[in-house]
Amino acid sequence: MLSVWLRRSVIGMAFLSCGVSPVVAQTVVRLASAQNSIGSLPIVLAQREGLFAAENLKIDIVDFRGGAPAVQALASGSVEACICAADHAVRLRARGQGGVVLVALTEFHGYGLVALTKSPATDLKSLQGKRIGITTAGSLTDNTLRYFLEQAGMNPDRDVEITGVGTGGPMRAAIETGSVAAGMLTTPDVQAALAEPEKFKLVQDYRNLQYPALGLLALEKWIKPNEATARALARAVVKAEAMVRVNRPAVEAALAEMYPALAPKLRAVLADEAPRLLSADGRMDPAGYKLMQGMLKVSDPTLVPASYEQVSALSYLPQP
Repeated sequence: MLSVWLRRSVIGMAFLSCGVSPVVAQTVVRLASAQNSIGSLPIVLAQREGLFAAENLKIDIVDFRGGAPAVQALASGSVEACICAADHAVRLRARGQGGVVLVALTEFHGYGLVALTKSPATDLKSLQGKRIGITTAGSLTDNTLRYFLEQAGMNPDRDVEITGVGTGGPMRAAIETGSVAAGMLTTPDVQAALAEPEKFKLVQDYRNLQYPALGLLALEKWIKPNEATARALARAVVKAEAMVRVNRPAVEAALAEMYPALAPKLRAVLADEAPRLLSADGRMDPAGYKLMQGMLKVSDPTLVPASYEQVSALSYLPQP
């Protein structure tokens, strides 16, 4: 899990003055993690390369089984920020909680709907009457599945059974055992599954959709009294996003730490894909945000829309 390699003490930056090296107390920032996907790479890089420490931050990661419980922790104040799907910021704002995307992490969707190769499933219509696995109710996987079921002329609440399974290993196991007819897997789990074509196949691929799949979310009620910390957090992550494009050895080392059990050739694929998948500057693409709004409207027609400017905390990002 993400916290295994991030929950470690970081020695504070010491500044020499008259031969004395005072240790400055670091500001602790707790991050809820919804998944261990490629979108977490900038967080890992920022930790490994000392970018958080340079901003006098100590990052603690708390893992959750999907986006919905991670966002609940954010809403309750148990954590300061959340590595979660950007659409949760819109939901939080609609509930009057002032959710914002402090830093955009991924610019593409990242998920694929996977089934066993021997399954007769070829598209969503062929899954009518079947059980389909998502991470958790109200998550990105739930919203996506409901949107594309409606696009296929199906009713998400009547034509299929949508069930929360979790991420990674639990989802793969559910597909393998037949607990679900198909399930949503994200990077790198989808690549690992498809590397075994004798066992797994794609029913529908969402990975080329321009979509702010993952972001570093926060609430305005935390940001406003902690502006210096919010800016420092954003600076460190954006610097790491830039590093993804210029420091291949650092990316490879971070991926090896994130996915030690993943075959080296699959980690190389992730290193190749990372510059395309990840935001370059922490800013959401407006077109992707528009698609996200459309998906949210399908999953919850009563949801009050929010403008791009309301949800994007652009003033806290480093200026180009």
